[in-house]
Amino acid sequence: LESLNVWNCVKLTDESIKAIAAGCPSLESLNIRGCDKLTDESMKAIAAGCPSLESLNVWNCVKLTDESIKAIAAGCPSLESLNIRGCDKLTDESMKAIAAGC
Repeated sequence: LESLNVWNCVKLTDESIKAIAAGCPSLESLNIRGCDKLTDESMKAIAAGCPSLESLNVWNCVKLTDESIKAIAAGCPSLESLNIRGCDKLTDESMKAIAAGC
């Protein structure tokens, strides 16, 4: 699997994303927009398991913090597109991590 779009699948939890990360190492595009139950644990799993990720949309994943973005910046060196709109817990630390990881 190279692309997965689960936009607004509001019942998904970290467990589902951890399974995707473990089973889909070739994932290049992930859209989890509006999946508001997901936490930093999901993003840490994606960062560890999907090094080929090029595009990530976490719009309105409101539980994500700087820890998520730091993990993605460090673990996904091929990342070209990142949508963090509506992630109101993110701070300057996220932007610094993205800048350092680009």
